[in-house]
Amino acid sequence: MALSAPFTRTPASPRTTAEQVRYRPHLALPYWLSGSLAVLLVVASTAGLFAPGLYRDTPRWVATTRGTDLVTLLVAVPALAASLILAARGSLRAHIVLLGVLAYVLYTYAIYAFDVAFNPLFLVYVAALALSLYALVALLVRMDPDGLRACFAPGLPIRGIAVYLLVVAALFGLAWLKDIVPAMVGNTTPTSLTGMKLPTNPVHVLDLGILLPLVALSGIWLWRRQSWGYLLAGILLTKMTVLGVSVVAGALFEHNADPTASLGVVPLFVAVTLVGLWLMIAYLRNLRGGPVSRVH
Repeated sequence: MALSAPFTRTPASPRTTAEQVRYRPHLALPYWLSGSLAVLLVVASTAGLFAPGLYRDTPRWVATTRGTDLVTLLVAVPALAASLILAARGSLRAHIVLLGVLAYVLYTYAIYAFDVAFNPLFLVYVAALALSLYALVALLVRMDPDGLRACFAPGLPIRGIAVYLLVVAALFGLAWLKDIVPAMVGNTTPTSLTGMKLPTNPVHVLDLGILLPLVALSGIWLWRRQSWGYLLAGILLTKMTVLGVSVVAGALFEHNADPTASLGVVPLFVAVTLVGLWLMIAYLRNLRGGPVSRVH
C-alpha cells in the first residue's frame, strides 16, 4: 500500500478515485517548484565543479564550496528527484525526505547567495534560494502534524531522537560560541574565517539565529510528544544528514587545497551524521500511512 501524506485537516470520509484525482492538483505547485529546483541544482553544482574560473573567492572558500557542490550533485539532487517522484505517487516517507532536502538546499543557497563572490551564476543561486523556500512553505502549509503523528508505529525511538536533537543544538551552539566569544573579547577575527576573507561566518549566522534554536525546539516538542515535534524531527534529521556529508566534503576539499586547514571538525561531523542517519532510518521505518481520507 502506498504511504500517503496527511495533508487534509477535515474529518475522514470515503473518497472516490475521481475525488482523489482532484486532490492531487493542490500539490502541483510545490512539485513543480521542486522539479525546477532540481534542474537549477544540476546546473549550479556541475558548473561549480567543472567550470574553471567560475568562483572568484579565496582558494579555501572555493574548495569548501566545491565540496558542497559535489554533495549537492551526488546526494541532494538524486534524493530530491527520487523523493519528488515518490511523493507525487503518495508516499508519506518521501514527503518528509523531500521537505528535509528542500531545507538543506535553502540553507546551502542562502550561503551561496550572500557569501559566494558575485559570478555569472548569481541569479541561479537566488532562484535556488527562492524555489527551495517557496516549495518548502507550500508543502508545510498542506501538512497536518496531528495526522502525521497518528501515522507512527509504537516502536519510534522518540526519546532517542529528542535527545539527539537537543545534544546537537547544544554541542554546535557551544562550538560556535567558542569560536566567536574569544574573538569578540579580543577584538580579533574568529579562527573559522582564516583564509576566507568573509565579513562574518554565514554558518554562525544561520545556525545560531535559525537552525539550532529550531533543532532544540523540535527536540523539546518531540520529547513532549507534540505533533509539530514529529514533523520537524523528520525534516531536520534529513536536512542535517545531508548537511553533515556536505560539511565533511567541504573540509576535505579545503584541506586538499590548503594542508594547513584543520580537519578537526571532520570526526565530530562524521559521528553526528552517522547517528543522525541511523535515527532518520528508524524514523522512516516507523512511519506508516494509508489513504489520505483516513487522516483526520
